[in-house]
Amino acid sequence: MNDNKKSFLKKIKGVFEPLLFSREYLKNKKWVIYLIIGFAVLSTATRLLVPIIIGAIIDSLESKNFNAIYLEIEYILLLAVLSAVASFVVNFGAQYSSQIYAYNLRKKVVNSMVKKKTKFFQDKTSGDLLSRTTMDIDASRNFIMNSLSQLIPTILIIIFAVGYLFYINVFYSLFFLATVPILIFIGIKFQRKQRPHWMKIRETYGVMTESIQEDITGQRTVRSYLQEEPQINRFTGITDTYYGEYMEVANLRGFYNNLMPFIISAAATAVIFYGGYTSIIARSDVGGLVAAVNIFTMVTFPVSFLGRLIAFSENARAGIGRIKGVLDRDLDEDVLTDGDFPKGNGISMRNIRYKRGDREILRNIDLEIPPESFVCLTGETGTGKSSLVNLIPRLEDPAEGEIFIGGVNIKDIPLSSLRKNIAIVPQEISLLSGTISENIIFGRKGITEEMAKRAAKIARIDDFIENLPEGYSTIIGERGITLSGGQRQRVALARAIASNPRILILDDATSSVDPETELAIFSRIVKNIEGITVVLVSLRYSAMKYATTVYELEDGEIKQLDSIEELNYAMEKEGYENETDL
Repeated sequence: MNDNKKSFLKKIKGVFEPLLFSREYLKNKKWVIYLIIGFAVLSTATRLLVPIIIGAIIDSLESKNFNAIYLEIEYILLLAVLSAVASFVVNFGAQYSSQIYAYNLRKKVVNSMVKKKTKFFQDKTSGDLLSRTTMDIDASRNFIMNSLSQLIPTILIIIFAVGYLFYINVFYSLFFLATVPILIFIGIKFQRKQRPHWMKIRETYGVMTESIQEDITGQRTVRSYLQEEPQINRFTGITDTYYGEYMEVANLRGFYNNLMPFIISAAATAVIFYGGYTSIIARSDVGGLVAAVNIFTMVTFPVSFLGRLIAFSENARAGIGRIKGVLDRDLDEDVLTDGDFPKGNGISMRNIRYKRGDREILRNIDLEIPPESFVCLTGETGTGKSSLVNLIPRLEDPAEGEIFIGGVNIKDIPLSSLRKNIAIVPQEISLLSGTISENIIFGRKGITEEMAKRAAKIARIDDFIENLPEGYSTIIGERGITLSGGQRQRVALARAIASNPRILILDDATSSVDPETELAIFSRIVKNIEGITVVLVSLRYSAMKYATTVYELEDGEIKQLDSIEELNYAMEKEGYENETDL
């Protein structure tokens, strides 16, 4: 097989790639597909019989056989009813199947997304990921629906049309077949021109969604800095790009979708001239000519549909390519596997190296955190403190080295058990748009109201909550927008405490809380939670004063500060004036 033929077959196969992709998500609904095929055959047969019977009526008119005409009209009415019923079943089945496909695929995409390792999200925006679970899936769903409802009837109509044209007159069928290579060439050309535009549409939709999300969640910042007009102009630029790409596709559709029926109409015109001439000269079958013209008219829509199908296919393929970018990435392999957590909660890191892309963030990290201790990690911004603590619950994995908890390698601890016993309050607080209570009990089953209130008390947020009109049932808005920064941090801290962890990681989790409240929180954690190891990341001297040991990260390496006095000396050496400067 030569390269040109392989390339041609690859392009034809590409049109149907979304159908091949959909098989996994429709494997339990094969009976629906078979039902669609059966009724599609019935629908096509009834539609094809109509022009044949019309041709017979023409012949009956010539012979003035009115009884036959009445009977043939009854047949047409019966076929119309059968065609309507069959078409309803086909269309309903196609809608049902496409929705099942989207339902199963969306579940798998979201299931895969929430189990991704942290590095997957480092170069993704929320708008981009949102568009993959909505627009991209809908594009392939639309292709599945149109293919199931129209592709089978279209193929059958074309096959039956060619066969019947051969039966009537060989030359009629040759006129039709002459259009096939032209139509295929046009279809492939159409496919190639559309693809880059659909990819750009996908990317722009993600940027547009992200822009809307940023403007909504950051509306206070936008207004505070008088950035309303610049943000509007930015969004207008994005939508202009989106509109422009869609118009490019629309122009291509308008040209190619009308070109295909034009070619069929040209072939039908040739049949009329040829058939009319032979009817006059050779007195051939006029009814056959009328039937042939009707068949050409009938296949005009299916041929137009093939043009639209190519457009649907390119749209769907662009979406499926982006969906595979979610499905094909590495997952946290055993996130749902149960297992035991070690009895001890001391943490040991040995020769840890961590890279983000080509950039080395951490190197030569050897760290011993005794069980039930309170340690602090400090250092300048960007030295890898957050990266280091993210290695403990395996939100990320090191390039080299090993981490042990209670003497057990964390890779030998099932992720579900590891993360169930480690609570982390990150720098960027993520709250649900529900109630305060729902946010505190999030992620752990069996947390009672009393446990939630106890956690809130330790986090020094209980007084604030109880003074609200709705108390713990107060809706806090998307991402806790109705709360201040310190209140959001303390709600997140209460959530971590309520989960009753063995290890508590506070990644600059009290940066928006005043030093006095911060120390009170740490005091309550130590006094009220037994057997817990606390790892604190902070730049505040007030926070460090409560730690039994302080480690400093510098240029990706770690060193222990032997005492608070040493820390104080280091601060004075660097010129820090007060405890909130660091």
